[in-house]
Amino acid sequence: MRPVLFQGCFGWLHPAGGRRGVVLCAPYGGEALATHRAWRCFANALAAAGVPVLRFDYPGSGNSVGEEGDPDRLEVWLGGIRAAAAHLRAVAGVEEVALVGLRLGALLAAAAAREAGADALVLLAPFPSGRAFLQELRAVALLAERPADAPPAVGPEGIDSAGFRLTAETAEALRGLDLTRMTDAPARRVLILDRPEGRAAVLAERFRALGADVEEAPFPDLARLMSSVQHGALDCSAFARAADWLTGDRLTGNRGPAATARTAESSDFRLRLPGAVERPLRFGPGSGLFGILCEPAAATVERPAVLLLNSGATPHTGTGRMSVRLARRLAARGIASLRLDLGGLGDSASKPGRCDGLIYCRDMVEDAQAGLDALAAAGHGTAVAVGLCAGAAVALHVALADPRVVGLALVNPGRFVLGDGVTQEEAIGSAVKPAAAYLPRLTEPAVWRAILRQDRKASRVARSLSERAARRLRIGAGRLRAGLTGRGYARDDVLHAFQALSDRGVRTLMVHSAGDVTLGELEAQAGTDGGRLRRMGGLWMERLPGADHSLMERAARERFADLLDELLERIGTGAADGLRGKGPGPPEGTGALRVNHATGNSPA
Repeated sequence: MRPVLFQGCFGWLHPAGGRRGVVLCAPYGGEALATHRAWRCFANALAAAGVPVLRFDYPGSGNSVGEEGDPDRLEVWLGGIRAAAAHLRAVAGVEEVALVGLRLGALLAAAAAREAGADALVLLAPFPSGRAFLQELRAVALLAERPADAPPAVGPEGIDSAGFRLTAETAEALRGLDLTRMTDAPARRVLILDRPEGRAAVLAERFRALGADVEEAPFPDLARLMSSVQHGALDCSAFARAADWLTGDRLTGNRGPAATARTAESSDFRLRLPGAVERPLRFGPGSGLFGILCEPAAATVERPAVLLLNSGATPHTGTGRMSVRLARRLAARGIASLRLDLGGLGDSASKPGRCDGLIYCRDMVEDAQAGLDALAAAGHGTAVAVGLCAGAAVALHVALADPRVVGLALVNPGRFVLGDGVTQEEAIGSAVKPAAAYLPRLTEPAVWRAILRQDRKASRVARSLSERAARRLRIGAGRLRAGLTGRGYARDDVLHAFQALSDRGVRTLMVHSAGDVTLGELEAQAGTDGGRLRRMGGLWMERLPGADHSLMERAARERFADLLDELLERIGTGAADGLRGKGPGPPEGTGALRVNHATGNSPA
């Protein structure tokens, strides 16, 4: 597969020699993140079967140009699908194009199919109308757990869900989109796969009445596919069913090589943005790693670049597109960045011997170092590593391993130690809050009854707290040995690791969402509220009120961006105020708690 660019849309072409090509129309927001890896695997499977595939980011999403708040989103999204179909015809020389859409992508694919000249259409768990989509999105947004002081998920500005905002204008445009009122069939042949409780049967009936040849089949694993990034990497039977249909004998356009195949494109891939220029990079062993290099549009004084690592198992664009926004903001301020996918995540290749979607893997340090090599090859010799969740642990360890890392920004870090890897669900399930959060409940008889009957959650919390106590004793013994002999520090002694970075002059910003479960790991490693780390030079800590673990709230993301600017400014100018000795107070009006010279740790 190779990256492509058309009309401001970033995409991936999966080349093959068939005469029918496929354009994949992704779902919206958090569902697009959850299914990203499975969507990529689906495209690879189709290409292996001889079907060239183009998957892409809608304008204002992913790596494409624009913002979610720009006007006329619905028409621009539909225009993106039409442009994708035209681009696939131009570069792959296909005679026919099929559109395949998932969830909102299915609704958009059906709406764009006729103008895109689609010969076939596959609708996967489609919404029959924009109203149906909005009903579900609104319900999901209202039911999602949010910080107590966060703004409402649904308001006059639109619907905020999973870090994405659907504006009121876009919502109003979607309300007018209803496939059950179509007056012409969207394509000659249609396959609809839906969950048992879905409402696609009305679409099948309507399309048949309009003269389309419609087939229906179940979508039994939709809930598993949509539930998380990790589950999204699993095989999907509905994708396999769709692939069989697209390559079957009845779709004769797939047979034989494309007579006019043209797969050569310019190697000069540049996405030009206000203040920034982006280009995709393939690097690392076997060039299996992928990232987007974002550089200032105009020449600037060289400063450390920023290495943006995956947030958990989320692709390189970030939750709520946070990494894309950070990169483009940094470029406008004269700072280059590389947002990359570690092995087995996003658009990077799988790692031999382990499953996709795992996090906290020790070999990810080598992947991050390959990212540093890519930055160096582009002229950026030093970098600040930025990681949220599991990405923070990778950032810490690449800083310990590579002197090119001169700064760290760690957000809600989970585990500080890397290993063979765990799933995102396992990491979340093992997270335990600070002990003080549980102590008041020990006076409740119901809690003791749960412990005595070995309730799963109560047992997990009790076991984790006892393991923390044992770990602190073991690490303390290692420090005592080291004090007497000069060696003997425990492998997972976080204080020793940060002290080594501080001695090397690495500056570290540690950010926690107020009340985040990851504060429990910070307590386990360094004492209440980061205790010992406060006394360490080169470190400072921030707390973000109204923020969730993944910084889905817009205000929290903006506050973190400001803090990152401050860290980069200090590193760039060599200013030492607040990083050794006396720490600065919080800027007026931020409402953030700043703890002098401290850093912390957390779960997933």
